[in-house]
Amino acid sequence: MITIILVYVLMTYGLSNLIVYGSGPYDMLIRMRNYLGKVSSTIGDMLQCMMCTSTNVGWILSLINILLIPTIPFTPFNIIFNNSSLWYLIIPLDASFTSGCVWLIHTLQELMENKTNDYE
Repeated sequence: MITIILVYVLMTYGLSNLIVYGSGPYDMLIRMRNYLGKVSSTIGDMLQCMMCTSTNVGWILSLINILLIPTIPFTPFNIIFNNSSLWYLIIPLDASFTSGCVWLIHTLQELMENKTNDYE
């Protein structure tokens, strides 16, 4: 169980990092961010924020796990509760857990980058 949750946290961090900072092949992610930013400034702001993006990644993955792959729980609270009838608890808890974990990793990464830059 711990291994699955660790893989989930690393996967959501990577996915959020790609959405916020990635360019993708042929700059597809940059183009997507720019287009969505023109459509709605709120969406554009959200795609520049690791905490906002990871919250949305969390609830979307939770919803996918409940609706499309209910037999294989892979989000933390789907694993813990193992009961899709509690979807109203699972989705916000997964979103919050994902946001918190991604924010923590991102903050630690920024701290390490700042400390590294101080020594150069």
